[in-house]
Amino acid sequence: MQARITASIADDFFRLAHDDSSGRPLLHPRATTVGLAAGLLAELLYLQKIVVQAGRVYVVTTSAPGDALAHRVLAEVAAERGAVAVGTWLTVLGQDSYEQVAERLERNGRVRAQVSRRRLVMAQTRYVPTDVNEAGWPAARLSLALRQRRRLAAQDEALAALMWATGLDRYVLDGAPAHAYTQLRALVSHHLWPPMAELAQHTHAAVGKAVAAHRS
Repeated sequence: MQARITASIADDFFRLAHDDSSGRPLLHPRATTVGLAAGLLAELLYLQKIVVQAGRVYVVTTSAPGDALAHRVLAEVAAERGAVAVGTWLTVLGQDSYEQVAERLERNGRVRAQVSRRRLVMAQTRYVPTDVNEAGWPAARLSLALRQRRRLAAQDEALAALMWATGLDRYVLDGAPAHAYTQLRALVSHHLWPPMAELAQHTHAAVGKAVAAHRS
């Protein structure tokens, strides 16, 4: 059985997807929201509340997780009768995944909202980290482990898979030797916990579709 996790995968993905000092987004917005939706599902997966199998999400138990956001997501998934396609949940949860995860980080004092107001331009909110070292730690952790051929902990395996699925590896592994990319691909293809590997593959496909639809 896969080990449980204690930290929030979606929170760490949010950190990966933004500059660690300015909070500037690194990805296309739709790639970020799909990745965060996958992160929220991954949290439930590793808490053994759901399972991903044959392209669908199945609820294992409705017992409430300790985290309020995880509880809310589980309640939403469980409200649907029967199994639902992974891609459907990535779309549905992606509608407000950014705001939900940002709110959790802000509530826990990890980011502060910074609203920019310019004439003739809609106000935009950027979430600036309150601790640069904490914000940069997930990327540093993954980068160092993959460059040094080290085995990743369960949570970091999931995070690395979502990094690959959304294209964040080009930022995290910028300038890394070829073996770091090879180890990442091998992790996703051969060594990752099967339910998480399936979630990562569906996330990769959903990101491609979402970005392509926006450009068309």
